[in-house]
Amino acid sequence: MNAENALALEAYSFWFKPQGGQPEGPAALEELSFAIGAGSFVLILGRSGSGKSTLALNLVGIYPDYFGGRNQGRMLIADPERGLINRRELEAAERFKRVNMLFQNPEDQIVTLTVEEEVGFALENYLFEPPEIHRRIDRALELVGLNGFRTRETIALSGGEKQRVALAAMLALEPSVLILDEPTSNLDPAGTADVLATIDHVREQLGVTVMVIEHEVDEVFDRVDTVLLVEDRHVHGPYSPREFLSERGLMVRDDMGLWIPQAAEVGLELRAAGIELDGGVPLNGAELTAAVGALGLDLRSSGRSEELSANSDVAAGEPAIEVRDVSFAYGEHPVLKGLNFTARRNELLAIVGQNGSGKSTLASLFNGIATPDSGAVLVDGMPTSEYEFAHLAKRVAYIFQVPEKQFVCNTVYDEIAHGLRALGMSEADVDTRTVEFLETVRLLDRRDASPYVLSHGQKRRLSVAAMVVGQPEVVVLDEPTFGQDFHQARNLMELLRGLADDGAAVVFITHDMRLVAEYADRAAVLCNGEIVFNGTPGELFAAGDVLERSRLKAPSVYEFSRDLLGAPVMTTQELSQRILEAADGQRRTVV
Repeated sequence: MNAENALALEAYSFWFKPQGGQPEGPAALEELSFAIGAGSFVLILGRSGSGKSTLALNLVGIYPDYFGGRNQGRMLIADPERGLINRRELEAAERFKRVNMLFQNPEDQIVTLTVEEEVGFALENYLFEPPEIHRRIDRALELVGLNGFRTRETIALSGGEKQRVALAAMLALEPSVLILDEPTSNLDPAGTADVLATIDHVREQLGVTVMVIEHEVDEVFDRVDTVLLVEDRHVHGPYSPREFLSERGLMVRDDMGLWIPQAAEVGLELRAAGIELDGGVPLNGAELTAAVGALGLDLRSSGRSEELSANSDVAAGEPAIEVRDVSFAYGEHPVLKGLNFTARRNELLAIVGQNGSGKSTLASLFNGIATPDSGAVLVDGMPTSEYEFAHLAKRVAYIFQVPEKQFVCNTVYDEIAHGLRALGMSEADVDTRTVEFLETVRLLDRRDASPYVLSHGQKRRLSVAAMVVGQPEVVVLDEPTFGQDFHQARNLMELLRGLADDGAAVVFITHDMRLVAEYADRAAVLCNGEIVFNGTPGELFAAGDVLERSRLKAPSVYEFSRDLLGAPVMTTQELSQRILEAADGQRRTVV
């Protein structure tokens, strides 16, 4: 192995610890052999439940050192004095100094009350001297752009700030390899940009090797230099990003179900239609714009103008939820201030806004989990305060951001069947519909598993399926596609589209502007506890002042299609079609 590698695996396999006397199952990771160069920026890709987090937890040593299981083969880690050595030769405490990990949700690993306590917590446990602890705290906070935050309370930080504090706590240990598990998945678009800029700065200053697991790759794909693919218990690669997309093409999206950058989608669609772009597959909008521009097509006068309005062919129906002059506060901290808006049947309504703007709080008012301090929330014309909670909960299905909060059964099958049985359906009908939904959310093979042992993405799919299987009249979802690959995100959103088209009112909270562009009929923007915009996605993305104020960004295809066409479109499919139409028109003119 190259002496410049940060880590290397040689025929490495891992088996989970069997439960309750059960026999050991097949290897979760099988015969992995790859090396990662020191200072690399690595993107780990794979379907939901493919084993990406299992790989990361093995690399950091949580498996098998703390959670059990069995491994074989060699995992080599770079030591400053001895070069690449077997991880087993390091003390457990030393392993975390070499390879450390930031988990999906910073809430899961922030354990203290103030920023300086959080960043210094591990240093104190490693018995560093106080002067060195203070030096490292200051250095780590400087690296993540949080100078002046030492005395801040961690509970008062925004999602992006918490993510950067958790990152600072990792950096204070000065690891040589840092693994980030979906570091931007809970962040608004501006928070995502902040964290990625922080990672760029950290890599530039420290030369640390960064490995990141991400589903939403538009902002990260052109930043990384290496791609690893986790598939069928194996790891393929390393590849360069362009090499990965060039070799595998649209099958990455269509067969494997992985997200790819929107610019790359357009480039690959054109390649599939016989149009090769200079420079290979574009990784970002600038590359796509330059390559398509070099084709010499008259795009600005071609085709039709895109309709940037509702996505549904069904007109919005009667009001299902009405929010009338609602205010709400946590103690002395006001969260919602005089809100007025309506969610209607036959409509997919997106609630968007920056972290901490009050989106989840607003959703909790819809089915009586919380009660407004003033004003009223009406469901089908009646205030929520006049409903019995159990009756209201049946009318308004609320899917939490953290799936574990609503699991009530011991198996995946029973979690979905539970709601159908409560409706009085026959056991035969319960079984038919449960199996149908398990197939839809790709969990049929886990039907007998505990909901709590699923991956985060699988838990999210189960929680959505369990709440919508009974076809409620109103569905409220907090980040429904969090942690989902392309296929599963599309399946879930099509499921919601079908519910709305059948007459339900569907409200979803999201940070994913691509989902808003492709599926939402209407978007409501919350900023500092107030509704600052209520209109179509196209109108929202054209409102630059609203986007800036609420820390939102239009999806990348909206931006680069405007550069190419003179007017934006909302989807990669529409842009690809417009380019192909122009190319076809040019060929006919020449002939």
